[in-house]
Amino acid sequence: MTLAVTLEPAQIKQLIEFRRDLHRHPELSLEEFETTKRIAKFLRHHGVEPLAYPLRTGVLAAIQGRHPGPAIAVRADIDALPIEEQTGLEYASTIPGKMHACGHDFHTASVMAALLQTQALAQSEGSFAGTVLFVFQPAEEAGNGADHIIDSGVFDDYGVSAIIGAHNNPLLETGHIGVRTGGLMGSVDEFRIVVRGVGGHAAIPDRTIDPIVVASGIVSGLQHIVSRRVSPLDSVVVTVGMFHAGTANNVISSEAILEGTVRCLGTHTRAPAEERLRKFVLETARAYGATAEIRYEHVLPGVVNDAAISDVVREAAVRVVGEAKVVEAEPTLGGEDFALYQRKLPGCFFWVGTGREEGERYGWHHPQFVVDEEMISVAGQVFTEAAQTYLRQHHE
Repeated sequence: MTLAVTLEPAQIKQLIEFRRDLHRHPELSLEEFETTKRIAKFLRHHGVEPLAYPLRTGVLAAIQGRHPGPAIAVRADIDALPIEEQTGLEYASTIPGKMHACGHDFHTASVMAALLQTQALAQSEGSFAGTVLFVFQPAEEAGNGADHIIDSGVFDDYGVSAIIGAHNNPLLETGHIGVRTGGLMGSVDEFRIVVRGVGGHAAIPDRTIDPIVVASGIVSGLQHIVSRRVSPLDSVVVTVGMFHAGTANNVISSEAILEGTVRCLGTHTRAPAEERLRKFVLETARAYGATAEIRYEHVLPGVVNDAAISDVVREAAVRVVGEAKVVEAEPTLGGEDFALYQRKLPGCFFWVGTGREEGERYGWHHPQFVVDEEMISVAGQVFTEAAQTYLRQHHE
């Protein structure tokens, strides 16, 4: 069954203008004060009062049907990135050094589209049973914005039992929706390794234990974990992004510092990857006569989509864009704090294709990144269809 209520052309135009206004005024994580005001103003203009919860930034709103029933959350993120925009768009960022380079303005407008459509359904004669909670979440780029929403208690207050969210995907052709059951995005771990040796004169290396040599062996050897200690059918990445050592070209330093990240698509590979990294680093340092200190931090779990909720989203997407345009989502080892919601609730995170055929497709976090605004209403429709399907299925 496809929903009878659709957005009017004037509403779609209004949503595009809303998104462009957000794009002109990007704000970084937990600094989204004006963004929060703009979202709240848009809601009030359409007769929806934001919920009163103690959030520093971010907005919550709920649309309730005429009858009691289950509750589902629909989530968007609202923060931008510290990037100088180079798109040349007429509505480009007006804030130097800040840009919506990941499309969170697009996500916000898409969820707002779903809210307007849900509002119309709630006011119609065939109103639904239950509640749809709309989450405009801050600080996704900081990796902890979801915790602010969870800690507010809103999910418990409204009895939310599932959550859905989406991300634009410039590598997926516009008009397509990508859905995947199971692992979609990787867990995020970070490490810092301090290798301690014995410093000295560069011309007398035999009187030293060179930490740069030791650390170099660790950097290259860490790839052994990926290529030989992890099944080729699993996805694990170990990347050293920083290597700091030395103060002069004729001095062998006493320590070297490595910092990097470990990404895993499956939950079953995360703990073994950490264990193997720790063991390899310590034993390699010992073999050279050096020592190593490891700080290993679990930043985010992976996004793992619930099978039942994924089926709901997939079926909704088919009704909106047609079966030919609903594809199996390609996973990525990028991180996403939507995973924090999934520790509390079953959920599904899906791709919204925004990549046009003409021109180069710039990826997330690129200064020339753009999205296809025509997909705002499409993404909103998928959200609405999925939420209404879930409410019908779980209404007693």
